[in-house]
Amino acid sequence: MGLARQLLPVVGWLLLVAVLLSIASGFGLLEPYWSGIFLWLGGALLFARVGGVLRIQVLIIGSVGVLTLAWGVVGSGALGPIALESEARPWPWPWLRLLAVNHNLIAMLIAVSFLRLVTSLKIDPQERLPTGRRALCRTLLGVHLFGAVINMSTLVIIGERLSRRTPLSPLQGMLLSRGFATAALWSPFFVAMGVALIHAQGAQLAILSIAGLPAAGLALLLAAISLCRHPEAGKMAGYPMHFEALWLPALLALLVLVARWLWPDIQILTWVSLLSLLLCLLVLLSRGVGSGLSTARQHIERQLPQMGGELCLFLAAGLLSIGLATLVERSGLAWSLAVFGPWQAWGLLVIILAASMVGIHPLISIATSGGMLAGQVADPNLLGMTYLMGWSLGVMASPVSGTHLTLQARFGLPAHRFFKWNFAFVMQMLVLDLLVLQGYNWMTQGGS
Repeated sequence: MGLARQLLPVVGWLLLVAVLLSIASGFGLLEPYWSGIFLWLGGALLFARVGGVLRIQVLIIGSVGVLTLAWGVVGSGALGPIALESEARPWPWPWLRLLAVNHNLIAMLIAVSFLRLVTSLKIDPQERLPTGRRALCRTLLGVHLFGAVINMSTLVIIGERLSRRTPLSPLQGMLLSRGFATAALWSPFFVAMGVALIHAQGAQLAILSIAGLPAAGLALLLAAISLCRHPEAGKMAGYPMHFEALWLPALLALLVLVARWLWPDIQILTWVSLLSLLLCLLVLLSRGVGSGLSTARQHIERQLPQMGGELCLFLAAGLLSIGLATLVERSGLAWSLAVFGPWQAWGLLVIILAASMVGIHPLISIATSGGMLAGQVADPNLLGMTYLMGWSLGVMASPVSGTHLTLQARFGLPAHRFFKWNFAFVMQMLVLDLLVLQGYNWMTQGGS
């Protein structure tokens, strides 16, 4: 363990280099497998630190990915270059394709983590916590908005403040879970969006976000109503949100949209990664060159290596998606869908949710279905919306989601209890999602 700890800062720098190389590949300056080399190296070094259920999932997913890839390549008798119909360019050799797996998605995940350094949720330790249903609603909205940008850090920052004097209550835990998970419906900085854009090839960020925003708004309204009915809602301590701190996340979102509009050929994941790093660096330097660089260094060497679980999971999931896509296209097993409409999308959503309830991460379900459905869906935006909804519901329903495991590890709330606590709300959201899917189909298909 001593050697492992000594290597952690090195791994952090490896991951940063991987992000920079991924950005360069997004602009056509390098091949993406250069980024992948550093990501796989980092994953190999950090895998020993991945434990519990997540370790088992990574091993199973990776093994299935290898087997399906071998079956698709060797079993079909085609050992040459891989050129899948779902991709714009062939890969000269399978192993190069494997090296580049999910590089832009993982790069975005790492780059966005830097935003926690400049998006301040800090308050005066002596500031009194507001109480009551109004405080509950403001905290729910704050968790949602800040979580949409700085992701998991929001849970830790807000949770630690709420639990400073008294342990985090189940009501506060449900608030954190629901407020955070619903951000997956629309946020361009949420990893779910990156997953949806990759596995629903052809989906557009603007459409997914525009469709997801009203869905998220309705979800928050339902969450607020259900939480306010809780017997302890009237005396629950909330977080003293200061929404003027949202200017930086809002600026970043605007910059991403403008950049995407001006240079549409550059992938949205590349823009998110690049602008997150640049804006973070500028803000840190404005606070003082020495202190800014020191803060960035601490994040690189201490916090980035803590992302080993997410890194290994996304590498394994990418391997699985490649294996399935190769098997499907080379073995002639592709689904032949006559139609993929709102009812089919909702059926897929139910499958993703059911898998999440038994401990299968939504990422796995999305990667699997993405490999099977590649090139079979006429409207990739509908499929992308389904994936975002599945991620949101899955995170809330799963007893072993990263959200709930974090709340258990940090604040002692049993992760398995969230299944019961969120079940009724998840069922309500499932009905709401069906209505949203039907509404989207009605608007895009002219009422047909």
